[in-house]
Amino acid sequence: MDFGVTDKYWEYGVISRTSTMADESADENFVEIALAKAKGKEKEQLSVSEMGISKRETGQYMGESYQERLNKITDKTAASAFQIAYAKKMAGSKDYISALSKAYSTGKVGATNFVDAFPLYDVVTHVGNANISSGNWQRNDFPFWKYFDKNTSADALNDWRPVGENPPQTRGDLQRNYSSVGSGRIAVLIPESLQQKMDADPAYARQIMAKLQEWKEDYDRWDNTVAASYGFNVAEHQAGKSYVFDLDENGDVRNCTVTSPGRITGPTKEELEQFKAEQKKRRKRHIKYIQILEESAEKKKLQEQENLHFFQTQLTKRDLFHEQEENAALFESR
Repeated sequence: MDFGVTDKYWEYGVISRTSTMADESADENFVEIALAKAKGKEKEQLSVSEMGISKRETGQYMGESYQERLNKITDKTAASAFQIAYAKKMAGSKDYISALSKAYSTGKVGATNFVDAFPLYDVVTHVGNANISSGNWQRNDFPFWKYFDKNTSADALNDWRPVGENPPQTRGDLQRNYSSVGSGRIAVLIPESLQQKMDADPAYARQIMAKLQEWKEDYDRWDNTVAASYGFNVAEHQAGKSYVFDLDENGDVRNCTVTSPGRITGPTKEELEQFKAEQKKRRKRHIKYIQILEESAEKKKLQEQENLHFFQTQLTKRDLFHEQEENAALFESR
């Protein structure tokens, strides 16, 4: 799927990779805009009053204002899903997707480290100064999967340089690398300065945990809304995701890559091809059926014309017969 930063879309039957970037931004009140644009997209069709949203409420989504994030989204499906997800967040909605996204972003009470903040995941942290350009991070061949190795340092990929054009996600070696990550894993890159501040102040550490939990919940609510629109089994999709979070010195998400196995409840490639073949056969049968109907209609028309001609002929014969009888009777009476 395209989240407005890179050209990443859902793939059928392949591991999907989505990269995003988040920057700090000022709050703006776009709640009513979100609801207006979401109208007709969301099944519940909730109004502002029904969702309990006041005009005073503002909020960020994934660390950005509504409009800043929306302006980055070029895919229509992702944009519609974002508008719905944003409205749900502002409303405090507890629908299935929101509840699922929250459950996977909720940790132990008072968590001061990322392992406790995300107990449903296998979490590995790398403390160091990662310095990856946005251009490199957005490449499909950027080896982010190495961050899931506990022996990889935070700065291990700082010197990585791309070669050639950005390759497609579907390339065989990339699919194998994406697949090697597996499901239910999180890798966090933490600047040394941030780690030092968290170690010195548990209350500050809890704030950082809460900040990342909210960012992930926001992302998942949006991502899962898109997945549902494409027919994915949302629970399986959520359980299958793995994340790399690159934090800045303030604990904000600077870069993020998410992998998903792309499980889908719809047709496989083979089933889709079979479906298309069957549709083609059906169209042929339909055309044949229409031809038969047309031929039948033509035959019926001809038959009716023949019947009418026969009836008219019979009437003419009858009239001639009666006329002859009348003439004969008149002759005899003379």
